[in-house]
This record gives sequence, structure tokens and C-alpha cells, in this order.
Amino acid sequence: MISAFAPLLPARVGRTARPARAAKRVRAKAADTRSLAWCVLLFTLLLQAALALYPAALKLGAIQSSAAFKIASGYTMLALLAFAFGFGALRRLPALAPHVRRLHELHQVAGLAIVVLLALHVGQRPTGFLLGTFHAMALGVACGALRTLVGPRAGRAASAGLLGIHIAASCLVAAAALLHLYFVYAYTA
Repeated sequence: MISAFAPLLPARVGRTARPARAAKRVRAKAADTRSLAWCVLLFTLLLQAALALYPAALKLGAIQSSAAFKIASGYTMLALLAFAFGFGALRRLPALAPHVRRLHELHQVAGLAIVVLLALHVGQRPTGFLLGTFHAMALGVACGALRTLVGPRAGRAASAGLLGIHIAASCLVAAAALLHLYFVYAYTA
């Protein structure tokens, strides 16, 4: 039989199995991704608990209240946030198709780094606008990690819901970061 859409390959008899080495490598990479997701989720929950129960734990010292630390951590967070938003476009590039798993791991690490930097940024005075931004970012990172962990088993609706919360919280954080940047420059100029 000839198909107009694609040439038909000869039928394979029985189930095709991957070579044992390739299957082991795929399982190991998936386990690494899950381990990273667990690490991100647990660290995010730990930071949330530290900020809620004992905010003084996030104070590192005099350097944390300096303008240089605020500027360095703020612009680093902005760059990581830009990468995290660019992740959606990057993973669709054909040239980066073989590296999607690595990009996903970088996306998770960037999210965790943003939460840590934001906790340190908020650590001096955990109130108001920055505290709300921290909670929104922590929610987004936690939903992203949960989607990685339980998404395939939870079903399409739950996975889409977690992804929706992840994206919505991240967009809220991006808007808050731009608003914060505007007010910092407007009131310090």
C-alpha cells in the first residue's frame, strides 16, 4: 500500500525494544530531573518556612543591606527571569531539540536561584510588596516542580492546571519586578 503522506515502512514483527544501554540512560536522565525537581520543591518550602517562622534566618549580615548587594541580586534576578521566560521559545528551536532536557534542568535551577536571591533580597525587611512577590515566585516554582514530579501521572488536566499556575505566577512576578525597578529608579533619581 502506498500512502500520499509518508512512505510506509515494512511492518515490524513483535514489540521493538530499545537497546539496554539506551533505556538505562533515559531512565537515569529522568531520575536526575526528578531529583532536581525534589530539591527545588523542598528548598522552596524550606525558604517559605524560614520566612514565615524565623525571618532573621535570612539575614546574612551587613553586606545584605548594602546597595551593591541589592543591585547585583536585583539584576541577576532580572536576567534569570528573562532566561526563564525565554525558555518557552528556546525549547521550540529545532537546533536545541536534542537539548530540551538540559534546558529544562537549567530552567529549574534558574527558578530556584530566583527564589533564593529574592529571599535574600527580602531578608532585611520581609514585609509588603517584596514579600508578596516572593510568595508568588515561590508558588510558581513549587507548581513547576510539582508538574515535573507528578505531571505525567496526575493526568492532563492536573498537569495543565499546574502549568497554568506556574506561568501565571511567573508573569505576576515579572510584572512586579518591572514595577519595582520603575519605583526604585523613580524614587532614587
